[in-house]
Amino acid sequence: MIKSMKISFLLLLAMVLSGTIQAQTQEFTLIQAQEYAVQHNYQAKNAVIDIALAVKKIRETTASGLPQAEASIGYTNFINLATQLIPAEFFGGKPGEFMEVQFGTKNNASLQAQLSQLVYSGSYFVGLKMAKIGQEMTHLQLEQVKQDVRQAIASSYILCLVAEKNRDLMAETIMTMESLVKDSRAMQQKGFMEETDADKLTLLLADLKTKQLNAANQVRNAYSLLKFNMGLTITDEVKLSENLDVLLMATDPEGLLSQAFEPQNNINNKLMEAQAGFTKLQIKLAQSEYQPVVSAFLSQTENAQRNTFSFFSPNEKWFPTTIFGVNVGIPIFSSGKRYYKVQQANLNYEKSLNTKRQVAESIALGALTSKNNFQVSVETFRNQRDNFDLAKRIYAKDQIRYKSGVASTTDLNQTYNTLLQAQGAYLGSVMDLFTKKFELQKAYNQL
Repeated sequence: MIKSMKISFLLLLAMVLSGTIQAQTQEFTLIQAQEYAVQHNYQAKNAVIDIALAVKKIRETTASGLPQAEASIGYTNFINLATQLIPAEFFGGKPGEFMEVQFGTKNNASLQAQLSQLVYSGSYFVGLKMAKIGQEMTHLQLEQVKQDVRQAIASSYILCLVAEKNRDLMAETIMTMESLVKDSRAMQQKGFMEETDADKLTLLLADLKTKQLNAANQVRNAYSLLKFNMGLTITDEVKLSENLDVLLMATDPEGLLSQAFEPQNNINNKLMEAQAGFTKLQIKLAQSEYQPVVSAFLSQTENAQRNTFSFFSPNEKWFPTTIFGVNVGIPIFSSGKRYYKVQQANLNYEKSLNTKRQVAESIALGALTSKNNFQVSVETFRNQRDNFDLAKRIYAKDQIRYKSGVASTTDLNQTYNTLLQAQGAYLGSVMDLFTKKFELQKAYNQL
């Protein structure tokens, strides 16, 4: 039994070392990939941490206005007590002479506890409001990061599908060309074709296989980028369950182009609105410096004086001191310091309003530009799709004409180059179509 377990363990170890055990492949739709990235992307994780930090900041600010308790323990050892000189005549001595005396004990200890409470502070209450707006802004920034992540994932996902489509089209063309080369060699052997013509076809096939290698490398690079954006490791195995042709049919450009831009839904506009509110509170914060600050405290102190270190003896006395007090800090004169702080806050608020209006105009312009770009990309895609279909039909017909001896190798080579150009232009238009679509959806807050 033990021997068989050892054998099984060694076999398992050999499989692991040889790489025959593969990591489990994770399959994602486009939406699933986006949602996974929102949870695992590094930027998204940091944005969530920022929200947690904002919550802690609010609690810190709140706690500063709640009761505060402090305690301290002190011990002093006078190795040499201070000597004081007093007139000797106070004790019956001669006038003009002094006596050397020492006051106090060599060992002294104190225990103190103090409870303080902020009663009123204008800056405290303004600070609470500013902290809450800061928390709101971190939530908006998280939404902004999520949109950026979803856009990056969508682009990476489509790039993978386009790269795979290019690789598959290359494979189809190679299969056709291999069949054509085979037929050409057979015709050459029978004397119906020149060897040079067959060699030219072989060169075309070699060129296609080189392009196929590049296409396969583009697929690997696209998947690496997707996994990085999703927060996966490079060694993770990923499979995409979406189909490029199905996604193209579901694009619905007319429906997206018919929608109206609603600026209040744009996340950047919301951020600027919150920023303006934050800057406005800075005015109140500066004005609060004109107001008094009121605080109260209760202090209890226990003191002990000993000539020997006997502070833990229950028979020795400690002498208490209890104090209650109220402090009122009243600002009177600052040579214009507070006045100019308020003026600066007002100017900063005016700047924030200008920036808010500028951003609003910029966002509206960006949405209009994205809409126009998407509309152009739709028309470009349709044209390139038709051109690619036409190039495929021409190439298929020229193959038939070549086999029949009507078309030359030069004609077939030109048609082949035209097909590859049309294929590249078509796939480029597909990528551009989705890129412009995602940009427009982001402007419309639909990602």
